[in-house]
Amino acid sequence: MKYEANPASLQLEQDEFWAYGGDFGDYPNYGEFCIDGLIGANRAPQPHYYEVRKVYQNIDFKLEGASNVKLVNKHAFLSLNDFEYFYEFLNDGEIVKSAHIPVNANDVLEIPYNIEAEGEICLNVYAKLSKPTIWAKSGFVVAYEQFILQPKRQESINIKGDTPLVKNMAESIEVIVGHSVFVIDKLNGALTSWKVNGKEVLYAPLEPYFWKPANDNQKRNEYNQRLGAWREAGKQRTVKRVITKMENGLAVVRVEMELPVGAAYVLTYLVNGEGKMQVEADYKPTKNNIPLIPKFGMRIQLPADMQQVEWYGRGEFENYPDRKTGALLGRYALSLSRFITDYPVPQDNANRCDVRWFSLKDGVGDRGIKVTGLQPLCFRAWPYTEKDIEKAKHPHELPQRDFIQVNIDLSIHGVGGNDSWGARTLDKYTIDGNHPYTYGFIMEYGR
Repeated sequence: MKYEANPASLQLEQDEFWAYGGDFGDYPNYGEFCIDGLIGANRAPQPHYYEVRKVYQNIDFKLEGASNVKLVNKHAFLSLNDFEYFYEFLNDGEIVKSAHIPVNANDVLEIPYNIEAEGEICLNVYAKLSKPTIWAKSGFVVAYEQFILQPKRQESINIKGDTPLVKNMAESIEVIVGHSVFVIDKLNGALTSWKVNGKEVLYAPLEPYFWKPANDNQKRNEYNQRLGAWREAGKQRTVKRVITKMENGLAVVRVEMELPVGAAYVLTYLVNGEGKMQVEADYKPTKNNIPLIPKFGMRIQLPADMQQVEWYGRGEFENYPDRKTGALLGRYALSLSRFITDYPVPQDNANRCDVRWFSLKDGVGDRGIKVTGLQPLCFRAWPYTEKDIEKAKHPHELPQRDFIQVNIDLSIHGVGGNDSWGARTLDKYTIDGNHPYTYGFIMEYGR
């Protein structure tokens, strides 16, 4: 293989893959230990590169008053006047105003705040090179920060349209409204079918799911052994009672369950007259010493043609609870092939944090589903499953399934410890199984 003038343009051919220790018949070897750093073998930055870049930046930003920003210079030999500054106001993730601004004598950016909008207002501030250097062109961003000036309002399902029709059958509950039909299994509490105009939206049920495949660091800190009780916990849930009722024009189905780890778990479905469904999950431990939860949420499988991913949350690159400060809130759109991360060794990937809403669409008729959080969400989408990830040793060994698997979560276990040989994830980036949790989201189908 030969590098082009730009090494990052090096792309794998159809029959090539990135090899690591042991692939050459070499023994002893360190396996993949030194191939999954900040920069990939093709010289392209990995998602964690951007977090390091953010953490290492030498200018700090502190909000003063409504929108003024105080700059703190941590350079040893450069002044703040060696850079130029730029700001953006965003309304629900979309830029509504932007401009360059000078720094005053007190090292403050006096940013005029005259945005009037009902959405979530964010202020992004950037420090850029004012002239080219030997390592970057002028205009290169060397430091940045984001401030939420007006938080997003709490979402909840609205009461509109026709009154849903509820059919309570022996093993399932059917909710019919307009062109939509929802089917909830009374034996396991899952949403097993969602048809719109007679066409099935689901490839597999929406159901509780708590497992997250280990990444390379976690494999070395006994993650699988310590958290293994959660691998099949969702599958082994037991339904204790199902309650169906109409309430304020909404069809309500409440499924009370138990999880084998020692916890009560309640799923509540609410359907309105527009064909939207609100899903709420409530978890309460009933025993002590429950292991950390890999992720708290649900999963679903959608048709394979829903390849266009759009979201309002952190991005655009992959981010996790302990690796997200470099990823700003905004509206982003990527194809599924660009949304996922092909690490040299397949492992959990593609998570996005603090997501207000996301959608997957087919890109042809531009139809699909949209999921809006009742609170910020984490989500991931792959053309394969968790088991596929855990079996594969290289990305080319991952199958391309005829569906897209989507995880919709309240939170997810952080990426790992402070080293790669046994350190565990810091407590504040884990999910304690001995605490109660509740979360929810609204699902709708359309353009």
